[in-house]
Amino acid sequence: MVSRMRPSTILIVALLFVSAGVLAAGCVTPGENVTQPTAPPTGTPIVTETTTAPAGTPTAAETTAAITETATEATPTATTETTETAAGTAAASSAAVTVDLSAKNIAFNTSTITVPAGAEVTVNFDNEDTGVPHNFAVYTDSSASQSIFKGDTITGPATTTYTFTAPSDSGTYYFQCDVHPQQMTGDFVVQ
Repeated sequence: MVSRMRPSTILIVALLFVSAGVLAAGCVTPGENVTQPTAPPTGTPIVTETTTAPAGTPTAAETTAAITETATEATPTATTETTETAAGTAAASSAAVTVDLSAKNIAFNTSTITVPAGAEVTVNFDNEDTGVPHNFAVYTDSSASQSIFKGDTITGPATTTYTFTAPSDSGTYYFQCDVHPQQMTGDFVVQ
């Protein structure tokens, strides 16, 4: 079958074999562990191209350089697309935060609660004051004129769970017990 091929076709096939051999020889150093190749990342385009060698066909060294340059250019693009996709997925999923908060002696056990922006917040509230009503409420500021969340009032000793979504804008908001707004207050920090 080789005898029926045109000389230019034989030259092209020979150049491809020589190029593959040069690439393979440069990839492994004696004594080095070899890792099997893996499939390209999802979304990596695979391009096949058929060309006819014109007069002045490139040498094996030129072919090897062109193949190496093409592979080097393709790799960062695939990596960048994968990274952007992973970052987009992380941003799309919202965080969930659980806060343990208690009220005792007409005071909260903390004056600052910090959560991620847009997080699903669960507050495990424990009212330890016997016969005293308390709640937990979050407002845009200390004027308490615009509420973000208002929990039901419970009379102690009792526990309840409040669930709400934190503001999507970072900043320092305000929380209080609506029954005791002068004594029971704090900063609700969104990052």
